Amino acid sequence: MLSEIRRLVEDDEAGIIGIYGLGGIGKTTLLNAIHEELLQRDPGRFDLVIRVTVSMEHDVLKVQEEIAVRLGYSRPGQGRDPPFPENLKDRASNLLRGLSQRKFLLLLDDLWDKLDLGAVGVPFSSSSIRNGSEVVFTTRSLEVCNRMDSHRKVKVPLLNLASSWRLFCQKLGKGEDQWDSSVRSLAEAVCKGCGGLPITLITVGRAMAGATTLGEWEEALMALKDMPAELGDMKEVLTLLKFSFDRLKDTSARECLLYCALFPEDDDIDISQLIDYWVGEGLLDRGHDPDSIERARNYGLSVITSLKAACLLEDGRIEGKHVKLHGTIRKMALWITSGEGDENGNVFLVNSGERLTRVSTPERWTEARRISLMVNKIDVLPVEPRCPSLQTLLLNDNDHHLREVPGGFFLFMSRLRVLDLSNTRTSLLPPEIGSLVELRYLNLSGTLLESLPMEVGRLTKLRQLRLEGSLYLERIPREAIASLKGLQSLNISKSGYELRGGWEEGGGDCVSGHEGRQLCLKDLEGMGQLTELHLPVWGMTHEDMEGLQNSQRLCASIRFLSLIAVGIRSLDLSAFLEIMKGLRKLEIKDSTHLEELVFNTNQLLKLEELRLEDLPRAKISWKDGNVFVRGPTTAAIFKTFVECEALEDITWIRQQPSIEKLTLRGCSKIKELMVVEEVMVDNVACGNDSFFPKLKEIYLDGLPKLRSICRHPLLFPSLEEIKVYGCPQLKKLPFGLSTAKNIQKIRGE
Repeated sequence: MLSEIRRLVEDDEAGIIGIYGLGGIGKTTLLNAIHEELLQRDPGRFDLVIRVTVSMEHDVLKVQEEIAVRLGYSRPGQGRDPPFPENLKDRASNLLRGLSQRKFLLLLDDLWDKLDLGAVGVPFSSSSIRNGSEVVFTTRSLEVCNRMDSHRKVKVPLLNLASSWRLFCQKLGKGEDQWDSSVRSLAEAVCKGCGGLPITLITVGRAMAGATTLGEWEEALMALKDMPAELGDMKEVLTLLKFSFDRLKDTSARECLLYCALFPEDDDIDISQLIDYWVGEGLLDRGHDPDSIERARNYGLSVITSLKAACLLEDGRIEGKHVKLHGTIRKMALWITSGEGDENGNVFLVNSGERLTRVSTPERWTEARRISLMVNKIDVLPVEPRCPSLQTLLLNDNDHHLREVPGGFFLFMSRLRVLDLSNTRTSLLPPEIGSLVELRYLNLSGTLLESLPMEVGRLTKLRQLRLEGSLYLERIPREAIASLKGLQSLNISKSGYELRGGWEEGGGDCVSGHEGRQLCLKDLEGMGQLTELHLPVWGMTHEDMEGLQNSQRLCASIRFLSLIAVGIRSLDLSAFLEIMKGLRKLEIKDSTHLEELVFNTNQLLKLEELRLEDLPRAKISWKDGNVFVRGPTTAAIFKTFVECEALEDITWIRQQPSIEKLTLRGCSKIKELMVVEEVMVDNVACGNDSFFPKLKEIYLDGLPKLRSICRHPLLFPSLEEIKVYGCPQLKKLPFGLSTAKNIQKIRGE
């Protein structure tokens, strides 16, 4: 099959090629294989190769945007490249002009209806065919192939018995001939029952891995035969996939997989967000009492590993950070949770990522256990919905639209455990939020909230509260937090709230007029369950620093600490970092009184992020005697990101081997970034201590005196991209083909 499609792609007169077949049969895999082959084996065949997943939403704007990015435009609000027009007609005109000048291959995955290529801006007249441009798309329907005026149509067949058995055995981890004769006959019957559908063979094969007895195989064969099949053309796929789903021995894993269907189709699901939802629902609690968040999250990672091993989840855009739910498996999950495929009343209402402006079917909320309306444009919510069974409600990412939560909205959601209102325009929460007595996870990050309601203090089962990025947040009443005896995680980083230390006599800075005492850092010391804190602390004094260092609980719990407008002159961070065992990210900024910062370079390796910004009088020195920066300073040191201003060099960066991205902006004094000695590597002169094994991207902007990154070539085995702007005196880059073998893109002006 791959060779047939390859032959068509190599035919300059093939034009529009339609690949069609059953969901899960391998159409996307074939398209990906063609894409990879062209990139690796024959990159010169086309001037431009573009791959876009279309899906059921049939989003023309998304298709245009993906093509535009490949043509060199930037996404709206991103990047320095030319912006892509917002007007649909102007978009099409720009794409038409850009594509007409190139021989292109457009790969469109998962078409559910005709896509008007002309409206998108894809030129496909006879002249385009003559210059060898092609469009290849996948679909489940021959009718779509016909409506797309395909010049070639290729049906992807089911695997024959021999190929099915080979794939099935491979996923079982068993040789094709390593079978007891009695068990083999049953295993072959199960394999045959998979119908030659690759995704089913893979998932069922993995589900049966380890099955050795006749009883296990007989039960499996019976389950395959007795599964109901009343779902039209998807019935075989869904019932077979449900068999693999039911084979998951861990009930929590089954619930966790279904939960993934709450995210939009084809979404890169953030693993940390997903697991925190699971924690909030209690899906990862294995005892009578809630587990610690850290233990539950570790269990969540093992659940993800098991779901990926069963081929029910796959890696997303960034392995280890994202996962994806295969489209067919998501449909299975939605079928199960529609009320038809589940006997336990496990009903979901999912309208995520559908560009809705109003809530659809609010009358069905009465039976729903989980509702997802994330990533929409909803601006009005039902006034008093009756939701006696509702446990999860996801309203996040209705940004710029959802501004108000009605007063009676929360009155009849007594079982709600997970509520996400993040990235909405919500500025006020009604006092009725205090009626959500079962709530465990509350996400209000990125909202316009100005004050946390006192009634939040009634949510005594709350385990996670997220307020980060709420820039307008000014008031957090002490009692709203101090009453939350079960709270384990609190995040108010990068918000507008000015958290004070509170260790000074009287704690006057923590009082806000008629509103009474506001939350201060000292208040958190007495909250026994807190194990994870992300905090901004304003106006740190000697008393505050001493109080913090003497608090074992806070030193163990703080993960992110931002010190803003520090009120002391000298800050020895070497001792501070030694006792802050859990600290991952440290930020110190906007401190005009700070004159000295002291670091120990070895302790920097324990941090994921260090940012030093707007410290105009600070001298930065190192315990080992090195002094790299004296005078006005703005700097940031991350394992993954570096930003420095007003530095003379950043030679010390060689001590950070985990850096993946290096960014320098506005460093007006720097003439040479790194001063290192020369050594020879593979007959190439290279800088000593210059091996950056993980560095993938370098971004330099606004370095007017920069003449050299380094006098000697540096080793960048992972470097993929370098961008240089506003560096008029920089004439040479610090590498050659032998020292940066993976370089893919160089940009500059």
